[in-house]
Amino acid sequence: MKQHAWMIQTRAFLKALLVFMAIFLAIAQSAFAQEKPLPADKASDARIRFWQMQVARDTEYWGSYNELAAAYAQKARETGDISYFQLAEGSLEQSLKFESTHKEAAPAFAQLATVHLSEHKFREAGEDAEKAIKLLPTDLAAYPYAGDAQLEQGNYDAAQKFYDYVKPPEDGTQHPGIEFLAASHGAGLHWIKGDTAKAFDDLERAIVLGKEMHMPAENLAWTEFMLGEQSFQLGDFIKAEEREDNSLRDFPKYHRALAAMGQIRAAQGRLPEAIDLYKQAIAIIPLPLYLTALGDVYTVTGDKANAEKQYATVEFIGRLNEINQQVYNRELALFYADHDRKLPEALKLARKEFEVRHDVYTSDALAWAFLKNGQTQDAKEEIERAMRMGTKDALMEYHAGMIYAAAGDRAKAAEHLERALAINPQFHVLFAPQTQKMVAALKAQTQTTVGVNAGGEHASQN
Repeated sequence: MKQHAWMIQTRAFLKALLVFMAIFLAIAQSAFAQEKPLPADKASDARIRFWQMQVARDTEYWGSYNELAAAYAQKARETGDISYFQLAEGSLEQSLKFESTHKEAAPAFAQLATVHLSEHKFREAGEDAEKAIKLLPTDLAAYPYAGDAQLEQGNYDAAQKFYDYVKPPEDGTQHPGIEFLAASHGAGLHWIKGDTAKAFDDLERAIVLGKEMHMPAENLAWTEFMLGEQSFQLGDFIKAEEREDNSLRDFPKYHRALAAMGQIRAAQGRLPEAIDLYKQAIAIIPLPLYLTALGDVYTVTGDKANAEKQYATVEFIGRLNEINQQVYNRELALFYADHDRKLPEALKLARKEFEVRHDVYTSDALAWAFLKNGQTQDAKEEIERAMRMGTKDALMEYHAGMIYAAAGDRAKAAEHLERALAINPQFHVLFAPQTQKMVAALKAQTQTTVGVNAGGEHASQN
């Protein structure tokens, strides 16, 4: 035990020295090499190289592997290249080979939880976070990730319990780090519960705290992107555009914000601009979500050839996904169901996702896939499960409306479809116009039925 303590003290000194060297390196690069701070992406590369050198110098110090993993994970978030998450995971596993049983291993387990969350390994992420908590229960860093793991799996009460732990001590001093964790992680659950005002408040508070703490540009850009995305979902395009502009200011060429701006332009009917923005996002990382959105915009313009080209690429990625066991089951299930392609495959993927995630969005995807495969009763049961939390989501309302219409319940179909349009009249470039037509058709059917019934009653009276 004494030897372990001595090693920790020595390692702690070395870690402090290395952190000082990293800061000095950054300052020196800024002051002497190019007079301006390094761009965010270059800063991540420099950080990776620095910690790679430290690992090479001391191959048995777990702390350097943790720092290297953090640098890889940051690079993955900035670029969307998930291979950096795999590098981060490998670095953390190396760290845990040297230290996994004492409290010093808690940060590695907490980091591993964040990596597994990004890789959609939610059960593993929950186990990692709870190992960190068990080793060092007084450190609040792992609690939000334990909550996130439960949130993604649809265990909302369990998620709330973990989030409730993340409170700053009432000692008269400020704890911006803890407040940031509470705000940035609590917002997701508020959104799912339909408390959109509280979700917005949390994210805005996270941005203020993030700036105070000089957090990496990508972290601020992500939070601005989320505020923009949520504003769009509620139909506030002015606010959405403002937030996505902020995101791109914090981190230029941020693929998430570029695609979000494409979504806004498509909803505004500015289709050539939408196409250009989606292309910019795809050039950075060709995510199926972006390719699908671009294909949908081409469909609206009548360019079937280019639309089909994007959709074919999504299917190709789907095949690679199956080979490489990657993370797009839900997105691909929705793609196939939305576009009436490979419908049995859509249901298979949605069921596969449901094996590991019981959250409202997976239930929504499964319900949609049931409907497209002619299983209307199953679709009804699953969409009711999807809507159990009161989430304000126009697309979910659209799915519910179409499911009830197929089941012959015109009143409930109209109720959900009108609610979708009330949340955001332009919620989707393809489905919003379909919703408007469906609402008109349902009203016409209702009037016809009323007329027929009235005519029948009049005839019987005569």
